[in-house]
Amino acid sequence: MGKIDINSLGISGKIGPIIAYVTKTGKQVFKKYVVPKDPRTEKQLASRMRFGLANSAASPLNKALKRSFSNQANAYRKTVSQILKNAIQGEYPNYSIDYSRIKIAEGELESLPGVTMSCDIESATASFKWDGEFNSSSHREGAVDKVNFICLNETISKAKSFIDCALRQNGNAEINLSDIISSNRDKLHFWVYLTSTDGRNSAGYYAGSS
Repeated sequence: MGKIDINSLGISGKIGPIIAYVTKTGKQVFKKYVVPKDPRTEKQLASRMRFGLANSAASPLNKALKRSFSNQANAYRKTVSQILKNAIQGEYPNYSIDYSRIKIAEGELESLPGVTMSCDIESATASFKWDGEFNSSSHREGAVDKVNFICLNETISKAKSFIDCALRQNGNAEINLSDIISSNRDKLHFWVYLTSTDGRNSAGYYAGSS
């Protein structure tokens, strides 16, 4: 009668009451399956709710984050972590997101000072103004830094980037929101950040909400 060395098969998964897996060293292991404990304590439920909120806030921003964080591979994870640490307010189970505390961009450029925003959902436009003066000796070309905006529609969980909308020296810009608005009841959040001619970013600045 032939014999099969089951340790050489590399079996993984659940087989009836047994769990099979292969270790990093290539060793075949079999263990009895034990139903995971889930006591659903208030602390566990609170942690799960916080993590779910952080992901729901960051998820629509994922594509924008890849650009505003200079294509860092871990931009999304960093943002979720930052939301968990700084942007969730309230007590369980009444948590909410403070969008003004979400860090939407990262970089060494000097940010725009004194940004003000006005949004008209009826006409699907948002207008921005800022101080266009720039006197920093550390970055003489800063006057022509490009101004970028990110808009998040919290109501429908959709975000859009508006790239190279103006120059720092212009002092103002207007963006068309028709692609991101679904109704006049939408709740919108806006951020602004800069990109230099050589591709460096500034930190993001929360410009306000509708």
